[in-house]
Amino acid sequence: MSPNGRAGRIPWFVPRLWPLIGGPLKFTCGIQATWPALKVLSRNYLHESGISQYVRLLAYGDCYQRIQQWITNMKTGRNDPCPCGSGKKYKHCCLGNGDGQGRSGFAQAVANEIAEAAAEQPFESLEELNAYTAELMNERNHCARADFCGLSPVQMSHLLYAPFTSPETVRFATDIEPGPDIEIMGIFFALVQAIGESGLKATAKGNLPLKFCKSMAQQLSEAAHDQRRLRIGGISSETDLEQLHCTRLVAELAGLIRKYRGHFVMTRKCNDMLAGQDHGGIYLELLKSYATQFNWAYRDLYPEAEIVQHSFLYTLFLLASFGDSQRPQQFYEDKFLNAFPMAIDIFEETSYSTAKDSTRRCYFLRVLDRFAAFFGLAELVSESRELYDYRYSVRKTVLLDRFVTFTPGAPP
Repeated sequence: MSPNGRAGRIPWFVPRLWPLIGGPLKFTCGIQATWPALKVLSRNYLHESGISQYVRLLAYGDCYQRIQQWITNMKTGRNDPCPCGSGKKYKHCCLGNGDGQGRSGFAQAVANEIAEAAAEQPFESLEELNAYTAELMNERNHCARADFCGLSPVQMSHLLYAPFTSPETVRFATDIEPGPDIEIMGIFFALVQAIGESGLKATAKGNLPLKFCKSMAQQLSEAAHDQRRLRIGGISSETDLEQLHCTRLVAELAGLIRKYRGHFVMTRKCNDMLAGQDHGGIYLELLKSYATQFNWAYRDLYPEAEIVQHSFLYTLFLLASFGDSQRPQQFYEDKFLNAFPMAIDIFEETSYSTAKDSTRRCYFLRVLDRFAAFFGLAELVSESRELYDYRYSVRKTVLLDRFVTFTPGAPP
């Protein structure tokens, strides 16, 4: 099978086209955008007589007309990447939209610009076209976008896919003192205190002992943030206390606790950090593991929807930008949907909810509630209480400003 999905032998010159399609023409905000003109052009090469046809198109007069004709007549396969640049398969994205052009128009705009440049000043070689395309894409990838609230695609790519290794865009501080009033830290401190030097005996299923879980349930029920939680019935195992179960798993992923001979024990790393009162370091380790290793879908019944979890740092950027005053949760839901409209396609419409409403609820639950509020970076204030439909206003906390800094060149 060839790279473009067709069976058969590929002419020697076709691989020279792939760098143009898969290299500089990637839309680096994490959404892969393929230039339709070159995509179709490369497909037609399977039927052209040779590379001279390609050079003729680029170097002589009919480049613009031919490219535009191919764009117009392009037949995108159901399993091909959607030309709108969403990164999804065409059948799961714009196939049913009718116009076939996709929702963003990004690829079409790039194709038009390159075709117009070729019409004004014909390219002498493939290398010259490649260099021009790379320069154009680099310029576009570094321009601020309104749907990203002023971030460029490159900066968005950092937030989505390199959140802890992009100091040019965002930095995290460890010289902070996250106290037990922060939900995850309060649970963690109680857990390591119970473990102590002798360890905490695990159950036959490998969970925390029931006595400790009931003690934590009582402690959490008295906390202000627990008023958002709906708990029905008693506690019969660790998994019945969702916050505790999550914290224990994340602490293990972070290498702070482990199981040893049937007991939960603290690792040397954890002991050293506690001895040095490096609570900020512990907080960062927990947050890293929660954001990049723990599967957020494990905590609810929504689809995987990885883009929701990947957007955690973009949400902190939004809170840093707009969180000085209380805003309704819908404000942040709208910002998320403006940046990632394709997320709606992951969810299915049901008899009691639209796909868009399900996307909103999933985003609020996973990102604003069970991430930002869970880590003490956002404060949720109840505005209305109806069964299964609580509405909140959201604002940032002092900890957010102390913990995360979006560096110069990256707003704010």
